[in-house]
Amino acid sequence: TRKLSNGFCLFNFMAAAALHAVARSGVTKLSILDWDIHYGQGVADIVRGNPAIRYASIHQVPAFPFMGETLEVTDNIKTIPIDPGTTWDSNYETQFMEQALPFVVDEDWVPDLVLVSSGYDGMAGDELATSNLVAKDFATMTRLLKERLESYETAGNRSPALMMGMEGGYQLGQNVMGGGLPEGFIETIKALDDAYS
Repeated sequence: TRKLSNGFCLFNFMAAAALHAVARSGVTKLSILDWDIHYGQGVADIVRGNPAIRYASIHQVPAFPFMGETLEVTDNIKTIPIDPGTTWDSNYETQFMEQALPFVVDEDWVPDLVLVSSGYDGMAGDELATSNLVAKDFATMTRLLKERLESYETAGNRSPALMMGMEGGYQLGQNVMGGGLPEGFIETIKALDDAYS
């Protein structure tokens, strides 16, 4: 948060990147999409009330930090809780498509830049949560986000820019059910590169 270092990161690079982009890079509208499985209470606290920034977090409840437990919009923050055991087909896709993406970009909010808190701790094999995403789901999310951004134009007559920031993901072992951090990361990179699409 603004005053307390807690959770999984001591330095909140995503909030710092967002504030820097708005203050120094000519970005007038910015969205943060957080698909790390834990609610980003620090990011939410730091950007809350900033009219140039929107923050959407899709996260497991209950799970640390035991916040963001209801589907709601408060100021410029949207919390999208999912149940333990959620898979892409059993509600994650619905929440991603119907709640997260429309908040990140729509007709009334076309950001210059979208930052993604790209966490891989929602994978089935990760022991710090109990969601059941697999590596290919991160490729799907990345592709769907790219397609949505490409369907809008900013005031500068271009699609919103996209930046991914590596967040959680703690399963580094091989042959992990659904894949681990390396597989999720590779699937994301492949989806960003049109050559693999």
